[in-house]
Amino acid sequence: MNKKNLCIIFMFGFIPTLLFGMVVNTNQSAEYIRMMNRNASTDLDAALYNPAGLTQLENGLYLYLSSQTIWQSRTVKAAFPAYNSATFEGKTFVPTFPNAYFAYKKAKLAFFGGFMPIGGGGSAEFPKGLPLFDRQLAQLVGLPATTLITKGLPPDIANAVGKITGYSVDAAFNGSSIYFAGQGGAAYQINNLLSVALGLRYVYALNTYEGSLKNAVLKAEHGDINDLIPDMKVDSKRTGSGITGFIGLNIVPWENLNIGLRYEHITKLQMEADTKKDDTKLVFPPDGMFPDGAVYNEDIPGQFGAGIGLNFPPKLKLQVSFNYFLNTQCNWDGDEEKVTNDLNTGVGLEYQVIDALSASIGYLFSTTGATDEYQTDLDYSLASNTIGAGIKYALSPNLALSIATSNTFYIEGHNDDVGTNFEEKYQKTAFVIAFGIQCKF
Repeated sequence: MNKKNLCIIFMFGFIPTLLFGMVVNTNQSAEYIRMMNRNASTDLDAALYNPAGLTQLENGLYLYLSSQTIWQSRTVKAAFPAYNSATFEGKTFVPTFPNAYFAYKKAKLAFFGGFMPIGGGGSAEFPKGLPLFDRQLAQLVGLPATTLITKGLPPDIANAVGKITGYSVDAAFNGSSIYFAGQGGAAYQINNLLSVALGLRYVYALNTYEGSLKNAVLKAEHGDINDLIPDMKVDSKRTGSGITGFIGLNIVPWENLNIGLRYEHITKLQMEADTKKDDTKLVFPPDGMFPDGAVYNEDIPGQFGAGIGLNFPPKLKLQVSFNYFLNTQCNWDGDEEKVTNDLNTGVGLEYQVIDALSASIGYLFSTTGATDEYQTDLDYSLASNTIGAGIKYALSPNLALSIATSNTFYIEGHNDDVGTNFEEKYQKTAFVIAFGIQCKF
């Protein structure tokens, strides 16, 4: 153990992606939250989920706006008796997660556009740090202080204080991430059976990293060691942008059956660091661990999406969706070798209670492409089951409101690679309330 190892705590790789993908947020409308399945949509959120399906709209100009409020918790449980705490908790709160879509339909042609947080969308705060902050200190507990002589501790102090019995440290970090996306394109109805769509998406990404370590003290039998680890602070951000294309097909084999297909290409994304403060230069001269101007690869994976919409007149609608994310094609500076491709799939039902009111419920199962080797307390991805429900109310033939909520139940993950005595278990919770409005002009 040396000072460089003690300072490894600042290697923040944290990106708080919110829901249903390692990088991509699929929760992009209130309609999605109330049904969890929209790949065969022919409403205005089809601008994202099924762009070719916009040809099924009536002629006119349409606008859709929605916002989600998201509460998410993150818990890391670490099995090592020397830790001051066995549980490390963080919170993410997103007061508004906006989505906006528009479309203009005329005859067989539809133009569309949209704005959404395609990835990230929040920040995570761990006010008491994470196991990675404590691990380098905790593993010294029980050792004689003389083992630190070669690490810079004066021999007279090492011999005087005896065995290390504990530690204390003030460590905290806040990581945030947001990938804003704007997109546009056109859809064309070739015939009653087939429609096609083509579009482009521009992504601007911003990740921020703020952390501090101070007042690190090793407690010993006959005194404290408080000058081995310097106080440090990090204040850095990364920005980047990329463009990708997507295509879609909408197939109507017969009345009351709609099939949506979509392919989104990988978004090549390089992030450049803008570092204001990096005290890790004290132990990693001359550039530190957050060198200003350094470039990182954080591609957004391509994906295949498919959906089936089936109507059972006069009251019931069924939607089934499937998404497959091509994680292994990304450049994540080596982390892509620790993941597999992942998918989510589910089913949603909508029932027309009265002419103006529809109620819906949906279920989604999401796998994770993260292997145990990938999982860390800074960045982990978990499989999940999600239930969503909501209502849609038509105030007039040209104006409708949606209200929805969802709850996600994550499957616990773990990582044994940090060592037998340092096994970690990971958990999350997520709760969403969403509101949407669609109007036709």
